[in-house]
Amino acid sequence: METNFYVFRHGETDYNQQGRCQGCRSDRLLTDKGVDQAKNLANILKMRKLDCIYSSPLLRSVQTANIVSQNNSKIPVIVMQDLREGNFGKAEGMLHGDLERLFPQLLKNFLQPTRDSWDMSFAEGESKHQMFDRAFAVLQKIAEENPGKNIGISLHAGIISALACGMELWNVCYDNCAVLHLSYDDESKHFRQVI
Repeated sequence: METNFYVFRHGETDYNQQGRCQGCRSDRLLTDKGVDQAKNLANILKMRKLDCIYSSPLLRSVQTANIVSQNNSKIPVIVMQDLREGNFGKAEGMLHGDLERLFPQLLKNFLQPTRDSWDMSFAEGESKHQMFDRAFAVLQKIAEENPGKNIGISLHAGIISALACGMELWNVCYDNCAVLHLSYDDESKHFRQVI
C-alpha cells in the first residue's frame, strides 16, 4: 500500500519579499500575495483529496495549511514541532545579498546542499543534516500512522532542501507554494519522488 505526501512550501512573507534569511526564529505572517498563493495551492490540491495536513508550527506554515484546509472541506491540520524551519543562527534576518558577500561558499552550500556539505551551518545554527534527521523522522512516523492516505505537509524551503539532499531528489522547486509529491511504500518502507 502506498501513502501519498504532497509537500508544499508556505506562501510569501515580507521576509521573502525583502530577500531575508527566514529561519525558525522569524515567525512571519503571509503577505497578501502569499494568501493568494495559498488559495491557488488549495485549488491545485483539491483534486488530490487530502485526508489531513501536517504543518510546521511557524505562523507562515500554519496559515498556509489553514487556507488549504478551509478550501478543501476543512480537513484537519496537525501541527508538528519537528517540521519547523531550520535554525539559521547568526544568519537569521540577514539579507541574502549580505550573506553572499560575507559567506559566499557557506551560503551556496546551504542553499544547494550536497552530502559533502550538509554538515555545515551558519554560526550558532543548525546544519542541513540535522534538519533532515528531525524532519525525515516525522515523515516516517506520519507514513506509518496513515497508511494509504493522501497527506499534505506544510513546510519551509530550508527543510525541503534538506529532505531533497538526504533523499537524493531531483528537480525540486522551492518557490512559495510549490508542491513536491512523494510516495511511501508500506512494504519496503521507502519514499520515492513522483514526477
